[in-house]
Amino acid sequence: MNERGVHTMQKEYQAIIVGSGPAGAACAKALKNEGVEVLVIEKDKLPRNKTCSGVLFGQTQVLLDQYFGGLPPGDVYCDPKIIKAENILEWNKERGFSTYVWELPKDGQSFPQDFYNVWRSKFDYWLLNESGVAYRDGCKFNDYSIENGKVKVEVSRNDKENIDLYCSYLIGADGGESRLRPLLDPSFMKIEQVCAVYQAYYRFSDMGSLEDAHWYVFLEPQIGEVISAVSRKDDFLTLCVGGFKGRSLKKSMEDFKNLLAKNFQVALKDMERNEGCVIKMAPPYLGKDNIILTGEAAGMLYLNGEGMSAAIDSGYRAGKAVAQGIKKGGKVLEIYGKEIEGILNHMKLCVEKMHFFAV
Repeated sequence: MNERGVHTMQKEYQAIIVGSGPAGAACAKALKNEGVEVLVIEKDKLPRNKTCSGVLFGQTQVLLDQYFGGLPPGDVYCDPKIIKAENILEWNKERGFSTYVWELPKDGQSFPQDFYNVWRSKFDYWLLNESGVAYRDGCKFNDYSIENGKVKVEVSRNDKENIDLYCSYLIGADGGESRLRPLLDPSFMKIEQVCAVYQAYYRFSDMGSLEDAHWYVFLEPQIGEVISAVSRKDDFLTLCVGGFKGRSLKKSMEDFKNLLAKNFQVALKDMERNEGCVIKMAPPYLGKDNIILTGEAAGMLYLNGEGMSAAIDSGYRAGKAVAQGIKKGGKVLEIYGKEIEGILNHMKLCVEKMHFFAV
C-alpha cells in the first residue's frame, strides 16, 4: 500500500475533499483518474475507527471492483470473514428468528450474497491510499468563503496552526455530522429526526446459543427506538444500540447485554473500546455553486442505514462531475444530479422497504 500522506500542503488545488471515508476516497479516485490535482483533508489521525458494522455488502463489492479494480487485501478482513445474507437474522421473543433484509437489488441488478466482515479503520485507510491522491490527516475543516472566483478553505492542523487553502471545487464527504453541510444548508441543524448510535466491543467467554458467522438484529422498544445488533469480529462481540434524543444509550447497552445473557446465555467480559455517532434523517442535498456534497453528508443512505454502497457510488460520481466541470465546463451540480439519479431512485425504494425503527 502506497501511503500518500503529506506533511506540507500546497496553497492551491483544483479540488479539495473534506473527509477521508469511502465517499471521499471514491471521489478522490475519480478525480485522480481524470488527472485533477486534489487534496483530501481528514480531521482525525489515520487510520481511525468508525462507528459502523464494518460489513461490505454485495453492492459495495461490485462498486469496489468497478471503481478500484478489486476487493481489499487479506489484512483488512476480520474473522469470520464471510457473513451470508441468509445468516442475518431478526429475533423476536414471540416469533423467534426470521431473515433480516439489509440489501435490495438495484436497477434490476442483484448482488453477491456473501458479505465481507472488515475492520473499518483498515478498510478506509486502504481505500484512501488506493485512490492515489495526497491527503493530510489531523487537518480540520473550519470554514469556507469565495475570493476572486476561488473557494478559500480555512483549516487548522492539530487544532493549532490555521491555514488558508484555495481550490476551484470543494467537496464535502464528511459524513452524517458534516461540518460543511450546515454552512450551505442551515436547515440541516434544525432537523429533529436524529438518531444516536452507540457501539461497543466486548471480549467474551461464551457466545451461548448465538451462532458464529451470523449477524443478529433486534427491534426491542425497551432497548432503543431503532435496531440493536450483535455479531463477532475477531476476539470481540460487537454490540450496537441506537435511539432518539433523550434516551440513555449506556442504559440501552446494559439492557441489550441483559437480553443477550437471559435469552441466549451470552457471557461477556471486559469492554475493549466504544464509539458513537449521530444519524440525521436528512433529505438529499447536493450542494451549492462550486461546493459539492456526497455520501452521508449529502443524505445518501440505503436500506436500514447502510451507507457504504451509497457513499462509494455517489462519491465516485461526484468526482466525475467535478472533473467534467474542470475540463469541459458546464454546471457541475446539474451534471452531478444526472449522474446520481439512479442512487436517488434506489433511496426512495429503500425508504419504502425500511425495517429499522422499533417504534
